[in-house]
Amino acid sequence: MMNFTMQDVGRKSPSIKGPRGPEFQKDEGRGGVATKVRDPEVKKKRKLGREDETEKEKEWRVLLHNDNVHTFDYVTHTITEVVKTISRKKAFRITMQAHSSGVSTVTVTWKELAEDYCRGLQKHGLTSSIAPDSHFHKS
Repeated sequence: MMNFTMQDVGRKSPSIKGPRGPEFQKDEGRGGVATKVRDPEVKKKRKLGREDETEKEKEWRVLLHNDNVHTFDYVTHTITEVVKTISRKKAFRITMQAHSSGVSTVTVTWKELAEDYCRGLQKHGLTSSIAPDSHFHKS
């Protein structure tokens, strides 16, 4: 519900055709409506933090962690089911490496796909994570 005062009686309604929004007609000496014009937005440069730097990483590793719960056969089968490009033989090597050293790289890919693979392994009960490939030493 709109509230009007005696000063509003007889005042013309605003026109909505100006480049900066409504334009109001001036009253003959009885006052007017003040409008504020916005300053143009200035984009501020952000400093890149650690989170921003990891977002720019091109390649990510999908890591499988040893859990001492699942059988070698189950882990091997799960890897081949989630990451279709990995053979059973390679999946078994990945499983053995995770068992002996505690962690193993399943694959290296772009971030979105690495996240999908990681979630797929986790849905099957395996312990998995991703990490930027640049955090590992190249051999």
